Amino acid sequence: MTRARTAVALSAALLLALTGCADGGGEPAAESAPATSPPPRANLLVRGTFTLTLPDFGWSEKTLQCAGRGGYSDLQAGTQVIVTDPAGVNLGIGRLETGQPQVDPEDPHRATECLFTFQVPDVPSGKGIYGVEVANRGKVQFKESDLGDVIALTLN
Repeated sequence: MTRARTAVALSAALLLALTGCADGGGEPAAESAPATSPPPRANLLVRGTFTLTLPDFGWSEKTLQCAGRGGYSDLQAGTQVIVTDPAGVNLGIGRLETGQPQVDPEDPHRATECLFTFQVPDVPSGKGIYGVEVANRGKVQFKESDLGDVIALTLN
């Protein structure tokens, strides 16, 4: 065998070994599939709004911020938002952001609502039904499929 033929024969043998055909059958060697478990479910990010209506809030034209007043003074930036499972176990806690007055378009000196936004991150999925409660004001139930959108809560 010449040197060139030896190099070709070695290259062919190497190619066969690398492609899994070295067993002589011409078929690639079967690879065993790694055992896999189902991927873990992603946690939910619960996003929403919480609205107070007149006369339950006060607002400032100067700062363009609002918050609950009187018997609703606990409803302000930083107030807890709790998400629970069907058994009432807490799954996540968020907070109300600064309230934004919803100014009457016909009267810029009058706000008709106080709108807060909130987010509750890392809520475990797969519970089916979830309760969302702001400041011990009563739990509102939502289906998990509804939590993919921004949910809306109103106290009036």
